Amino acid sequence: MTRHRSSTLRLAFPATATALLLAALAASPAAGQDRELYVGFHFGVTAIDVDRSEAFDQVLDGDENSQTYEIGFKFSRYFAVEAAYHDFSDVDGAIRPCAEGVTCEDIPIQGKISAVSVAIVPQVAITGRVAVFAKVGLVSWDANVEDAADDLDIVLEDTDDEDLIYGVGVEFQLLGRLKLVGRWESIAGDIETLSVGARFGF
Repeated sequence: MTRHRSSTLRLAFPATATALLLAALAASPAAGQDRELYVGFHFGVTAIDVDRSEAFDQVLDGDENSQTYEIGFKFSRYFAVEAAYHDFSDVDGAIRPCAEGVTCEDIPIQGKISAVSVAIVPQVAITGRVAVFAKVGLVSWDANVEDAADDLDIVLEDTDDEDLIYGVGVEFQLLGRLKLVGRWESIAGDIETLSVGARFGF
């Protein structure tokens, strides 16, 4: 659903996600052999297919480079919680201003998409250096929609929503606490990312 939200509501989700992560860290016992705080960066390619229709049919559709910055806490060798910021860059799109069945030209638009998420990350070691993992959680994302042609006489509506985020990946211990990560993840099937990255534990 396309809608406008107040600044307070826009800040509520990331603030809640951060509070949950910090509460989990505070509640955990002193770090043991399998517990660690980690930070990570991922670079990927994101396929975006977002269709929101109210007064106009706004469509964002394309493949763009993306970056994800994350912080997480591993409670054991089997379980972690992480929060992340996702930058999906600018994606081209169009407004389809005519009713279905009526022929007219699309109006080009562009959307700057970003998101924040919090997820649980279960994982299983395959060897001493390789582990596979899944992730599932909540994400709040928004698209700042602009006129690509800079000649519209209509007011564009930003798109935002809260959805599920889920994915799978593989983690390879490269050196010490430095790990390489390959991952696929999806936001409700509308925004799918294939990425590679690195994590460093403390």
